[in-house]
Amino acid sequence: MAKLSHLKRQIALIREIQRITNTMKTISAARLRMGKSALEKARAFGEQLFRLLELAGSQEALPEAPKPLLVGIFPDRGLVGTFSDILAQNLRSFLKTQKPEEFSIIVLGSQGKRALREFEPHIIASHPLPVHQVPHYRDIRELAYGIFRMKEHRAFTHLYVSFMRYISLSEQKPVVERLLPPAISPKSLEDRYLFLSDVEHLYHTLLFEYVAGKLYQALAESFMSEQATRFLLMDTATTHARETLEALSLLYAKKRQESITQELNEVTGAAEALRKLEEGDIHG
Repeated sequence: MAKLSHLKRQIALIREIQRITNTMKTISAARLRMGKSALEKARAFGEQLFRLLELAGSQEALPEAPKPLLVGIFPDRGLVGTFSDILAQNLRSFLKTQKPEEFSIIVLGSQGKRALREFEPHIIASHPLPVHQVPHYRDIRELAYGIFRMKEHRAFTHLYVSFMRYISLSEQKPVVERLLPPAISPKSLEDRYLFLSDVEHLYHTLLFEYVAGKLYQALAESFMSEQATRFLLMDTATTHARETLEALSLLYAKKRQESITQELNEVTGAAEALRKLEEGDIHG
C-alpha cells in the first residue's frame, strides 16, 4: 500500500505540472498571435523610416575612434531554456570581433544582468522590459530620449542593439545590429531630392524616429522569439508530462491489480486454512 500511495502522489504531482505547462503554452500561443501583428507593423515602419533617411542623406561624419553603446534585450521571465545564454554568447563574440577600447551596455530584461555578469563594470543601466501584454511603440520612446541625451553629451559614437530576431516558430537568430550612425550609402546628384525645409533639422528629426522605431522593432522581435521559445518548451514539457502520466497510470493500475490479487490470495489461503482446521476438529 505504501508503494501505491507513493505512485498516487506522483501522479497528482505530474498532473499539476501538466496543468501549469499547458497553461503557459496557451498564454504563449495567445501572445504570439497578438505579437505577430505588432512585429509586422514594426518592420514596415522601420523600413519606411530608413528610406526617408536615405532621401535626406547622411548629415554625420563617421568617427575615427569608435566608442560603442550596446542595448541588449533579454527576457524578463524564465522558462526559456538557454535563450539568454545564446544572446550573451553572441554579444561576447561581437565584442571580441570589434575589440573596442571602451564600451557601455544598457540591459533591458531582468535576465540580462545575470547573463552578462562578466561585463558588469560596463553596464551603465539595467531596466525591466517595458512590455505588459505585447510591445507598444510608446514603451520604447523614453529609452530613445535617454540615448539621444547621451549622444548629445558625446557619451558614445556608435549605437548597437543586441536581440533575438524572430524568423519562425521554430527558428530564432541572435543578432547585433548597428543603429547609429545609420548605414546610409552616399547618394549621387541624380538621386538627391530638393527639400523645402532645413535638411539637417529634418535628418535629425528622422534619425530620432528611426532609432526609436528600430528599438521598438528589436523589442517586438525579441518578444516574439521569447514567446516562441517558451511555447515550444512548454509544448515539449506538456507532452513529456502526458507520457509520464500514462506510464505512471499503467504502473499504478498494475500495482493495484497485484495488490488486489495478493489480498485475494491471502483471503483464500486464510479461508482454506480455516476449513482444514474445522475439518480437523470434526474428525478429532
